[in-house]
Amino acid sequence: MSTGRVIAISHASANAAGPFQRILVATDFSAGARAALDCALGIARRYQSKVFLVHVIPAEVLQYVSPEGSEEVIQQAKKFAAREMRRMVEEAGWGGMVHEEILCGGGVWPLLQEFGKKHDVDLVVVGTHGRSVAKKQLLGPVAEEIFRLAEKPILTVAARSEKPGLAADGVRRILYATNFKPHSERAAAFAHSLEREHGAKLTVLHVVEDQLQSRENSEGILRDFMLRRMRKGLPAECVGNCEPEFQVRFGNPGEQILSVAREQHSDLIILGLRAGAPADGQLPSAIAYKLVCQATCPVLTTRL
Repeated sequence: MSTGRVIAISHASANAAGPFQRILVATDFSAGARAALDCALGIARRYQSKVFLVHVIPAEVLQYVSPEGSEEVIQQAKKFAAREMRRMVEEAGWGGMVHEEILCGGGVWPLLQEFGKKHDVDLVVVGTHGRSVAKKQLLGPVAEEIFRLAEKPILTVAARSEKPGLAADGVRRILYATNFKPHSERAAAFAHSLEREHGAKLTVLHVVEDQLQSRENSEGILRDFMLRRMRKGLPAECVGNCEPEFQVRFGNPGEQILSVAREQHSDLIILGLRAGAPADGQLPSAIAYKLVCQATCPVLTTRL
């Protein structure tokens, strides 16, 4: 399925500094997609990033259409997408930021992946639907595929997000969850960069997953050990310059991370995932999936 491309470029110029210089926002024009764009623009303002707003007309629109009617359906899909793209762009506060709007058609993830590689995108932003099925929160099929397969950092934003600070007033509270693995430590660089850029309060959290009956005699020792380990793990550039809060919790990691985020009214959760493409149907991390589905603030995941 070919739809051509619609591109609009502003005349502003981007800064070469910062970790997020080229941001891809995948949109389906839903409320979650609009929240995702707002958050992406909040980051772009801080780092003077270029934003690519991309909508893919899925090939599935022709699934139940006869060959005779396919061209008409394609034209209708193009017109609808172009109209919604114009509306989204006009309603967003670009403020002179460099941006492009891209419309194309075909397989959603393959086209997004190809575009991301071609333009060396370093952050993918996607809105989630947060649908509830059998008491489980689901991202939506496209967001889930992006979350499962993207190699670049991903910012997931729920339509129901209670913390629009990333888009509006900046980030005041960041929660970085670590398990001390290499992929988790890579996320620390993003956490400290955002902490410095926004002047935010950073909480570094480690959750010890244990059984209740084993805690009584060891909890204090474990807490002290983990706190020392977290302090030693500060990036060199942060020593003497950053003052994060360190916390150790005990229990289910996903539940504890969500609990701390609620308690602190976090604007952003950051965590690292192992790199490598999961097998079809498998998600990169059950904990990460729980967070991006249930958190009431945006979640930034990175891979190593």
